[in-house]
Amino acid sequence: MPSFTFRIGRSQPESDKIFRVNVEPRMTVLDGLFLIQREQDSSLSFRCSCRVGMCGTCAMMINWQPRLACQTRLVTLKSDTIVVEPLNHMPVLKDLVVSLEPFFNQWRKVRPAMHAKDKNSKKLAIVPPDSEFGQQAAKKWDCITCGACYAACSITGSNSRYLGPAAINKGLLRLLDPRDSFVDERLAVLNAEKDGVWRCHTQFNCVAACPKGINLTDSIVRLKRAMANMDKIHSKELVT
Repeated sequence: MPSFTFRIGRSQPESDKIFRVNVEPRMTVLDGLFLIQREQDSSLSFRCSCRVGMCGTCAMMINWQPRLACQTRLVTLKSDTIVVEPLNHMPVLKDLVVSLEPFFNQWRKVRPAMHAKDKNSKKLAIVPPDSEFGQQAAKKWDCITCGACYAACSITGSNSRYLGPAAINKGLLRLLDPRDSFVDERLAVLNAEKDGVWRCHTQFNCVAACPKGINLTDSIVRLKRAMANMDKIHSKELVT
């Protein structure tokens, strides 16, 4: 049975930080944390819900990379020492539990809800999967708002006003959507010189961190190019 040393970031200085755990070969980091909580330190705090990589609540820094604890098998880390810490750029509530308030504050700025062009229409607005929007959005709408990209981004660490990759990706989806009408309102936020898409340094850290494999940097670069031709944005022709 494999044995791992867990080094865990704790919010209380007097709390135990190092634990030795014997695990089954297929166990994940989340499984290891549950073992520690159950058998060694019941005060250890972390967040989880679905345990199948769908909710994003167990995102944390694992060996200095933002990952989902429920999807990270211990044997894949190629180390017998596992360093587990709370997500970067987020206020720590306790141990591995962070407040996602900074992430969602930026998320709300892009007006993520759909604002229909015809609010009084009774006709079902269908976007066929093989349409231009359907094909482009299919690779970008799986965001689970886990905050991993926000924690991986070097710009959010130095500029708390920067929208962050997930919010910009959501803004792109709404700008692409032919059913949505809030174009100018979103552009005012996304095109901001200091806090919008122009702050991205194209380092691809967000792409590496995204547990759903969304190419967030592509979304940001696409928007930068589109800003050169606002007519295309208003006509929903952002597919190039």
